[in-house]
Amino acid sequence: MTTDTNDRPPTRIGLVGGGAAAVCLLDRLSRTQGRGRGSVTVFEPSGNLWRGRAYQHDADAVLANIIPAEMSARTGAPDDFLDWLRASGLPYGQGDYAADGYFPPRHVFGGYLERTAENAVGELSLGGWPVGIVRDAVVAAREAGEEVVLTTRDGRTHTFDYVICAVGAGRPADHYELSGNAGYFGDPYPLRDTAAAIPADADVTVLGTGLAAVDTVVTLAARGHRGRITMASRNGALPAVRQRPVFPEIRHFTPAALHARAAAGHDGRLGLDDVLELLERELAEHGADPSAVVAELTSLGVESPLERLRRQYERIDEPDTGMRVMQHAVPESGPDAWTLLRTADQDFIREHHYRAVMSLCCPMPPANARKLLELHGSGRLRVLRGLWNVKPLAGTGFHIGADGGEYESDVVVNAVSAPSHRVPAQARPFVDSLVEDGIGEYHPYGGLHIEPSTSRAVGGGGRAHRRMHAIGDMGAGTLFFTSGMPSVLERADDIVRAVVQDITTPQEQHA
Repeated sequence: MTTDTNDRPPTRIGLVGGGAAAVCLLDRLSRTQGRGRGSVTVFEPSGNLWRGRAYQHDADAVLANIIPAEMSARTGAPDDFLDWLRASGLPYGQGDYAADGYFPPRHVFGGYLERTAENAVGELSLGGWPVGIVRDAVVAAREAGEEVVLTTRDGRTHTFDYVICAVGAGRPADHYELSGNAGYFGDPYPLRDTAAAIPADADVTVLGTGLAAVDTVVTLAARGHRGRITMASRNGALPAVRQRPVFPEIRHFTPAALHARAAAGHDGRLGLDDVLELLERELAEHGADPSAVVAELTSLGVESPLERLRRQYERIDEPDTGMRVMQHAVPESGPDAWTLLRTADQDFIREHHYRAVMSLCCPMPPANARKLLELHGSGRLRVLRGLWNVKPLAGTGFHIGADGGEYESDVVVNAVSAPSHRVPAQARPFVDSLVEDGIGEYHPYGGLHIEPSTSRAVGGGGRAHRRMHAIGDMGAGTLFFTSGMPSVLERADDIVRAVVQDITTPQEQHA
């Protein structure tokens, strides 16, 4: 027998991190029945409440790389961001997909997140769930019976029934120990400040060739930078170019189909051949050529980075929809496929195809691709792979070593991917304490071990902790696919469902 919602004691939830994931969680909780009474406390020490690092106030050239139709922060309301844009009189998401101005600046999406959070906070407060904001960092956590106690930097303690770790991504790693050198920028964001501090005639090297590096180059160009820009990384892997969107109905490469195939096997897991067979069925369903997708996956490292970029840009209206089907199916069902894969197959993908998969599933807007190609055509941009050394020169400047030769550069902007552990430095004491207390444990490939279906932290002995969840990059090692609003929104839905189910389960039924 369940307890009446009015008879249950108030439920206390702590959100460690106040960015986009927290917004999705608050909105989902505000629209969930049966939650009873309670409260939410959000811990966010930065000045980017509700926006997080990704959607902070920044230059207009820093664009979202997902189409507006797929950026809703509300479960069950896929057009919410588009509706907000129209109601706000903003032109993004309209007209020619490939034209400048279709993809909104990320700070515009940050404004939408603020509105969504304010609405959710209001709804929760009216429903007996006041939301408090603590502008301090959590530095420790410990289990105390059926509660979790958090300690903030000022030494205060806060006790909760459930805690959700939503600390976001880490900053770029300083692989070459350049911090403190004049002309070195250890983190590109906010790019409006970084770009403004770089002389227009400076020779600039951007470390990394991913989305952050692309943001850096296009922002410099938008400010009228005249000097040479070099993007350099070990593999030279630029993000793919997002093709004109289609919205296929995924029928074969679905979570249900993946779980059914795994259940039919002898060990409850999937082999890579099982996953590829379901993907091929999906592609065939939409008249796409599987060999074209395979060719795209293997093109990384075969073509030069800019040749690959030009080819992809020229094919944004490619009749074959294979890549667009992949870009829908993989983020939607990829986390399920990944967690069901046998360990040997996971290791194979990480070792041989990680960069290609991430490049294709996290593509750049066509407008950014066009800008890179224009800069290259004018002789102001080059992309080098085989980066092997960066060191400061005596006085000012830097010596760079890559496969394309050695050269000198006035400025270095560090836009490499976050460190593999994916824990922001400010959150490290908090996450370390979770591990030390046995609430969670580090995953060797990033973040914490989590239970895939609920995002509960998995601690010692493989036990999923009822009262501790993690979302976003903190689940990267387990789920592989964690970036982008569709993924965050799905995880938020899982977490709120698990918390409410736990709240409404009689105490004697808990193990």
